[in-house]
Amino acid sequence: MKAWLYPLWVIIDVLVFLAAISLWITAPEFGTLNTGVTVFALALGVLLLILRFEEFKVFVRTRYFERILFHGTNVVLVVSILGLLNYLGNRNYQEYDLTFEKRNSLTDQTRKVLEMVGGPLKMTFFAKRGEWAPMLNLLRLYKAANRSISLEAIDTDLRPDLVKAKGITQNGTVMITYGGKDSLFPISDELSVTNALLKILRTDKHILYFVTGHQELSCAEASAEGISILCERLRGLDYELRELDLTKVKRVPADATAVFVLGPISGFLKAETELLKTYVNGGGSFFLALAPAFKAELYDGLTELVKPFGLALGNDIVIDRTSTVQGAEATIPIVGDYEVQHPITEGFTIRTMFPLSSSVKVLDGNDSAQILAATSAFPGSWAETNLKGVTEGKAKFDESKDTKGPVGLLGVSEGTGSSTTRIVLLGSSSFLINAYHAQSGNTNLFLNAVSWIVNDEGIISLNRPGLEEYPVILSAQHLQFIFVISILVVPITFFGAAIFVYRRRRLL
Repeated sequence: MKAWLYPLWVIIDVLVFLAAISLWITAPEFGTLNTGVTVFALALGVLLLILRFEEFKVFVRTRYFERILFHGTNVVLVVSILGLLNYLGNRNYQEYDLTFEKRNSLTDQTRKVLEMVGGPLKMTFFAKRGEWAPMLNLLRLYKAANRSISLEAIDTDLRPDLVKAKGITQNGTVMITYGGKDSLFPISDELSVTNALLKILRTDKHILYFVTGHQELSCAEASAEGISILCERLRGLDYELRELDLTKVKRVPADATAVFVLGPISGFLKAETELLKTYVNGGGSFFLALAPAFKAELYDGLTELVKPFGLALGNDIVIDRTSTVQGAEATIPIVGDYEVQHPITEGFTIRTMFPLSSSVKVLDGNDSAQILAATSAFPGSWAETNLKGVTEGKAKFDESKDTKGPVGLLGVSEGTGSSTTRIVLLGSSSFLINAYHAQSGNTNLFLNAVSWIVNDEGIISLNRPGLEEYPVILSAQHLQFIFVISILVVPITFFGAAIFVYRRRRLL
């Protein structure tokens, strides 16, 4: 064999060996490939040693080999120490998120859910390898937050057999295995993962009944006036939604976790309100959302249900002129501050919109009821009793009839003593419709209210602060300056320094 081939052989062997190390570090899941490359590198080295064994014996006796062995031993020791530190770091993981919006950390709500994990939980991520990075990094945050969680990534291109066996139909699917149960879901963001965790961790079945028969808001309506978005989110949290026609039953079903009356247009029969009254007084939870009633008697039976719990709905329309500053109409109050001493709104800072809302009040002498969301103070807002004047665009504060702001928009109450009743009174049924769930926190606040009313331990609507953008405007001169510095000055400087050092060492 020609002499020049041996140095080339050594170079190739070293490169293959380095490639094997890189594969083990960056892609440990490809065990077969990594093992094959490692064996190939070792085989090349052994074969080269056999072919040049006599020369190798002579080389071992030289001082040059002693220097190589000395420096090589130092390198191995340094790498071993770094490896040990890395191992200890992985075993005692700590993270520090220095971003202003905390975008690289899990929310407090997610950490509450993770505290519910009481045993080994495995997450298996199915996607093409090129699509792993963003979602796998998110899942690693969950693993770091709870040591009971293990994580595995499967390349769908390399394991089509496993994909078929597990029923995976799309890339980016995560399978959670916990307590002998498997759950599949498509991962999109932190909320999707936390919801899936909550779904598999929850042991109780929550059944939500939606009263029908009075032209209430419908889960089946996907238009801007429907509530399909909220219903889909509830189903995604493993809540079971059922319709309830009170004219066809003798009592509210015993398996009802909560009953919802959302935006009825026609009035309730006395028999219907009696069924609801029996249910609420018996410890049932009740969510009532009503639009302003232009016919005063329309909601009489319904509003009487919540008065014993200290809540009342005003026969008025809330006007908030400060909303016009944010681009909304005065009849669409925008709220950004909430009651901080209640689980529904604790730590909640996302703005919400309450279009066409009646006032919600706490009756005097009642300590169990609270207002969670309210308008700005007077003279910015008030509760207008002249409903006809509002429709004609002539709303004006009347001190003898109207209520000064801040005006309540969302109220809650909880039974005392042995009563397990929880009441939510919302003065705006339009708050729930699809049209107001793209640019506001209405969905999150509603889900928090549902979690509370059904006494669910996990509050799952994630309250992320919005990203603040600080655009940087670069002129043509700035761009040219950046080009000169990064493409010309820096490389030439380092290249010149390298030549200077090389020539200086040659002269020594």
